[in-house]
Amino acid sequence: MDNKTKINNKTWNGVADLFFEASSLPTWGPFSVGKDLKLINKIKGKTFLEICCGSGRSIKYLMDRGAKKLIGLDFSKTQIDEARKHNQDNVDSGNVELFQTPMETIIKIKPVDFVFSVYGIGWTLNPKRTFANIYSYLKPNGKFIWSWDHTFFTDVDYEKGKFFVKYSYHDEKELEIKNWKKEGFTAHICYRKTSTWFKLLREAGFEIVGYYEPKPINLARGHSDPKKYYSIQKAKLIPSSFIFECVKN
Repeated sequence: MDNKTKINNKTWNGVADLFFEASSLPTWGPFSVGKDLKLINKIKGKTFLEICCGSGRSIKYLMDRGAKKLIGLDFSKTQIDEARKHNQDNVDSGNVELFQTPMETIIKIKPVDFVFSVYGIGWTLNPKRTFANIYSYLKPNGKFIWSWDHTFFTDVDYEKGKFFVKYSYHDEKELEIKNWKKEGFTAHICYRKTSTWFKLLREAGFEIVGYYEPKPINLARGHSDPKKYYSIQKAKLIPSSFIFECVKN
């Protein structure tokens, strides 16, 4: 791991417990976005790889619905331990396999039908390598589905009774955020324009068959304080998330 990834790894090991109840399938992000899209409509007998598998709740969701094999990848030991706890029987039987490694590092697996990620891909500091890895994990015509914070949602903040654009949408930036979620932890994260994500996916060989900016479904999962990042008021104005649906040709 490079130094910034090591810093992010330390941070996620320290703050992961705050995200154990975070969005997982069948939703694709805050406010239960994407639940109505049914993007993974064939589960029984299929094989899956989850990038940034977190607490393992999406893995359990798919296994409970007849998935044949699930592979989870996350660089955080805290997350992997939690994922194992929620899927212990299937881990013991070999139906669930967990890898503690960064998404930029290639793993040796048999090709799968689906690769997916709920709010994980945006953490990559090397998207070209990450997308190349994911492409190699898929069977021909396999699907890659992933969600992330909508870039414009990230650019908007609230102050003195009004929402305003805090960052230029055109300015693709890497932020170093001190005291992220807990005191003493630092996060390195890159924000990219939506058009950049399209370009990176196409360069990796994917056909983009769907792009979604879903409306919030469950506003109760947001904050009533407009100053909060995932505020209800903000989510009503602009999309909080985007979802890419891609195919390996």
